[in-house]
Amino acid sequence: MQPTLTHSVLLFIWVSLLASSFIVSEHVLPYASPVAATWLRFLLTSVCLLPLIRFGTVFNVGSKQLVKYAVISLFLVLFFVGLFESLKTTTAQRTAVIYTLLPLISVFISYLLLRVTPKAKQLFGFLLGILGAIWTLLVAQTDLQLTTTWLSGDSVFLLSCISLAIHVVLTKKWVSTQPPLISTFFIVTIGSVLLLPLVILYGHPEHIAWCNGTFWLNIIYLTLFTTLGTFFLQQYLLKYFSPNAFLAATYLVPALVVLFQGIGRLGALTACLPAFSITLIALYLISSKA
Repeated sequence: MQPTLTHSVLLFIWVSLLASSFIVSEHVLPYASPVAATWLRFLLTSVCLLPLIRFGTVFNVGSKQLVKYAVISLFLVLFFVGLFESLKTTTAQRTAVIYTLLPLISVFISYLLLRVTPKAKQLFGFLLGILGAIWTLLVAQTDLQLTTTWLSGDSVFLLSCISLAIHVVLTKKWVSTQPPLISTFFIVTIGSVLLLPLVILYGHPEHIAWCNGTFWLNIIYLTLFTTLGTFFLQQYLLKYFSPNAFLAATYLVPALVVLFQGIGRLGALTACLPAFSITLIALYLISSKA
């Protein structure tokens, strides 16, 4: 199935929600550990979907499909665990730069698992996308400090990005024919089960600000929009986009984060325009069929 303009708009909504999660997640950190907050997002998403699954949908999921859901969910959990672990020995800014490699990693994973071979100008588009995204980060974050020293946390996060790329490619391979509602429910439910031991051991659930209103407002937003919304859109859009084209949209994340941070950063927005233009050219080349 070929994507239409509507699907492209939905893809932009998906990447916008993804970008907003970076900002909102930062506001949650004073109230809960990252592991605990992620587990809550998964758990509450499952609870929100349960009535729809129980009363609104007829489905038949076999044991083989459940195993596939579990594997897909495992790679997603490994990404989050690796992200949290990497931040012990590296910085969020360095991980943001490494994250720009995700679409290119997807190219190699797609070739290995789906036998999808990108064209030369698409590969050039991926390289342009990395340039545009890193340029945006360098302009928007004037205090961004990169060194030639490769830290252990950088290696951990690079492995995490590989895990996330595998998650997306396997979703395309195993789940694209399944109803998005069903696949989203099983992936987040299994993910919440897999995360539970980590929450108990390392998530400090006793320190969660259960009675804080700001905490719950942020968690509800993350649950409804950046977890439920992005997961559902991902399952739906992967029916129409290849994993490579889908993840290429993440090149827009740095520019969208700067945009969402407000008019106070108007100077940064203006300075990012050349980098944003390069990113748009990259997306055009990646999505090109000829």
